[in-house]
Amino acid sequence: MNNSDNENLIENFEDDQQVYTNQPATLDFNLERQGQVPQQHRFSSTKFRERLSSIDPLEWAKNIKMPENNYYTYPCNYDLAELHRQCHYIQPDQDFLDKTQATECPCCNKQLNRKRINFLTVNMWQLLVEDYGIAAPLYFTFLKFQMILFIIIFCVYGIFFITEVNWVCSDTKNNICLTDTHLIQEYKDACELNTIYMFVAIDPFLSQIKCSSEIDIQNGGSGFKWVYVQIAAFIIFLMNILLPLEYEIIIRYKQIKYWDKEPTNHVTENKKSVYVRHLPYKMTAEEISQTICKAIAMNNFDQVAKKSVLFEHKNSIQELVYIYDIHEINEMNIDRENSLLDFMITLEQMRELKETGMITTYSDKQIKTYKSFNLEILDNLFKQQLKDIMFKTQKIKSYLKNGLPYTNKVIIKFETKEQRDAAYLHYRKKWYQNLLIRYEVMKEQNRLKKLQNNQVADLTSLYSDSRTVSVDDLQIQSQPVQQARVSVFNQNTQLAKQQYDYSNKYVEQVHYQIGVKRGFRINGIFWENLGMDTFKRLKFRLKAIFTAAIASCLLMGSFELIYFYQNNPNQVQRKSDGQLSTWEKILANCLAILVTFLSSYTTLTILGQMAKSRRSTFIEVEESIMHFFVIIQYFLIQFFPYIATFEIWGGQKKIVACYDLVTLSIHRIIFKQIFHTFHIRHTRFWLRKRKALKNFNPKRFFQGQLNQIMTPAFISQRGRQFNMLFILTTALCLIYICPVAVLFCLGFTIYIYFWDKYAITHNYQIDKRFTIELFSHQIKCYQIVVLPFSIYLFLRLFWRFDWIVYSVFSVGILMIIVIIFKKRIVKFIIFKIFRLRKKIPQTEFREQSFFRSYNKFFENLRIESLTDILVNLFRSSENESINKQSID
Repeated sequence: MNNSDNENLIENFEDDQQVYTNQPATLDFNLERQGQVPQQHRFSSTKFRERLSSIDPLEWAKNIKMPENNYYTYPCNYDLAELHRQCHYIQPDQDFLDKTQATECPCCNKQLNRKRINFLTVNMWQLLVEDYGIAAPLYFTFLKFQMILFIIIFCVYGIFFITEVNWVCSDTKNNICLTDTHLIQEYKDACELNTIYMFVAIDPFLSQIKCSSEIDIQNGGSGFKWVYVQIAAFIIFLMNILLPLEYEIIIRYKQIKYWDKEPTNHVTENKKSVYVRHLPYKMTAEEISQTICKAIAMNNFDQVAKKSVLFEHKNSIQELVYIYDIHEINEMNIDRENSLLDFMITLEQMRELKETGMITTYSDKQIKTYKSFNLEILDNLFKQQLKDIMFKTQKIKSYLKNGLPYTNKVIIKFETKEQRDAAYLHYRKKWYQNLLIRYEVMKEQNRLKKLQNNQVADLTSLYSDSRTVSVDDLQIQSQPVQQARVSVFNQNTQLAKQQYDYSNKYVEQVHYQIGVKRGFRINGIFWENLGMDTFKRLKFRLKAIFTAAIASCLLMGSFELIYFYQNNPNQVQRKSDGQLSTWEKILANCLAILVTFLSSYTTLTILGQMAKSRRSTFIEVEESIMHFFVIIQYFLIQFFPYIATFEIWGGQKKIVACYDLVTLSIHRIIFKQIFHTFHIRHTRFWLRKRKALKNFNPKRFFQGQLNQIMTPAFISQRGRQFNMLFILTTALCLIYICPVAVLFCLGFTIYIYFWDKYAITHNYQIDKRFTIELFSHQIKCYQIVVLPFSIYLFLRLFWRFDWIVYSVFSVGILMIIVIIFKKRIVKFIIFKIFRLRKKIPQTEFREQSFFRSYNKFFENLRIESLTDILVNLFRSSENESINKQSID
């Protein structure tokens, strides 16, 4: 396809509408320039340096016309930024609504919601499901399910436990019937400590129940206590072990019930596309189609080989989008944007100093020095910044002139789902095969990268060596903006040709070289990360892993320190006698608080590092964080204290160890709710906004920068779900030794239920990319780790029951059957028992285009728009100079 074909394709493209042409939509930003040579201009770097000495900055500033209603609008408008912020809330501030008649944000077209709601009584499904899908309201359904679960397990086991302990502790001399002196002493110690939590170690409790039941039977009673405690404990274990099935039923029930309102149920672009890595060279749609056809025909399995006929017709590929490494040029443009802002601030400072003798506009980095500025300093700063902007623009132009680095990756969208399935079935490989292919491609990418850097350095020297640099050359294309979206990147293809020459030796075996993955949902693609250099991505991921490992070691070390100090056998007698000194008690409590702090710090550290690991899609980022959290959140933070208590310190017999375990668990939950209330995302947004608005001056920001500062943070749906499951796990672990802890967990669940209803409507915006699939994946990660520990904990505490081995074995077989036939069981329950049916969607979900999404991503980088602004700035100054010379 030539340039005009691409330009017409973009001009005629509509939002969310499929492109139908005789040729596949091929998005390629490195096409031939067809011999176009930049025109030379009298504005050379030598003359530019000469003019700098004669430029009057204030006259220069008069000719600058910044665009209106644009990211680079200068000075910015606070009212527009506040409107932008309020439009992102489900429930905007009433004071703001009373002061404005606006209906939407002009920059992002978000509607301003004027309908008032009561967050305490509002139905979250009616409020959220239409606009945000199932995941957000499903979280509140799970909270209500969790409340019901806590009430049930407390009624089944907790009331009996507390009643029995209170009865024994009311008269220990007459009511304790134990014969083991150690167990008697432990029970008496528990009675002295149970004023807060009402708990005992499990062995003294069960021994006392058995003893009292035997006495009751001897006296002609039924001895129901011993039978009841076994049945109650097993019921709780059974409810715990069946949680995966219960969660799955709730998720699928809601998904079917709101089938027509969930966007992900109707998205089709990922079902017809594949993501191809390690493509040896930039192949055309016809070449790729022929290669796939030949490769599938050579497959050893006849059933797969027969599918090669699907690719024989010419238009088997609908879209072909080449992926480029845009990270470096994006960083360049951000640096140039910051330089332009500093330049505008300098001009304003000169005007203020000349007119009023006082500077009121300054950047954050000038906060300590701006009062010492004078006209001479500002004049030199102005000239240096102007040269710096000129140089950075020339550098970006030189980088683009060589063509963006091709990453040997491409997204292919086929005409039909059957074609996608056939290609994926043939090309999927083992992990070690992909690893070898990736190594070869990485080596070649690195070689070509060095070659391009050398070429960029040679072209950049045009500026530093005083060679001719044209203003027209700075403006990448003089075409209309609509056409420039593609032609800006249609530059020299020397590197692409070198890649072709290098890869010719692989042409015959190309079907062995490429790696195929399933397609992505367009809504969640991080285009910049998708095109990042493989070495950079590997470096970020390794850094994230090592940081998480160090944080985990610190956390485990803190647990060890607490337990070796508080549960040291040499300290047991002193603790039971209350002989610990004040400093020792303070140290022990500080250590417990330190663990809760370290757990939260570890969580934030992992979040930060995983965000920097440059995953390609939102789903990959969220799932990688979930996988880390399963290890950190549940094993290290949740289960390690229990294992240490019951394995190292014999906690089922020692009340002191149980007391420390309960105290640590309650402290941890309290502090987690504090961090949950003052979440790092909202806190960071609030601090950034407060800093920007303190001594606010509209000339310190571009409008787009202020809008970004005022944009509310996305609510952490993954973090809130982990917090919910963390409370659930704590309650299910502590129920056996401290049922009162379940009431604490119930209270916290009720609190976060109402707090999150307020936060999700007043403090945050909701991320539509967190879908029901991510919600379900997080539940599965939780189940994998928690279920084995639930079995271990029940066996460890209630091993004395004769029938427990057989019951657990039977439940294990039942769970295997449930796992194997889970889908069928859930479908039977939903479709047969609840009699639900999938509804025909009332909203039309039109198929989206990777072509459109990738092109929009390049637009949002603002490389062209900023270059146009700078070119107009230089031209206006040049025209003003020419007019003065003609007058003279």
